[in-house]
Amino acid sequence: MLNYNAIQKAVDAEQNASDFPKLMQAFKKMGVLKYDYLVESGKYRYYDNDGYLDFKMNGVPQKVAPKSNATQIKAAVQKAQTGQITFEVFCELAAAAGIIYWRSDLTQKVVSYYDRTDDCLLAEPIPGL
Repeated sequence: MLNYNAIQKAVDAEQNASDFPKLMQAFKKMGVLKYDYLVESGKYRYYDNDGYLDFKMNGVPQKVAPKSNATQIKAAVQKAQTGQITFEVFCELAAAAGIIYWRSDLTQKVVSYYDRTDDCLLAEPIPGL
């Protein structure tokens, strides 16, 4: 069963994007199989073997562009990975690139970014899993 306080504690420990692998390891130990970040609502959806739970946490709702742009999301991901931008700025850039949600799949060890037609515009490996 997912525990909000444990998830929140792990999220709070993440200082920047370079801590992402540690966060994914912590989630995996908690039994998280995957999670989605829903850009328009600013919510996280965490999945385990029992189902899923939605959490608000640090998410900020964004208006998602009607057209998707793979080049824009790739550039935003690279900026986030190198610590050049905050999470909020990353969410803004993802929305501008037409990303409706991204999924961090701890089993497949990949983060995938999806547009309104559920097309995957970018898939990046999760380091350290």
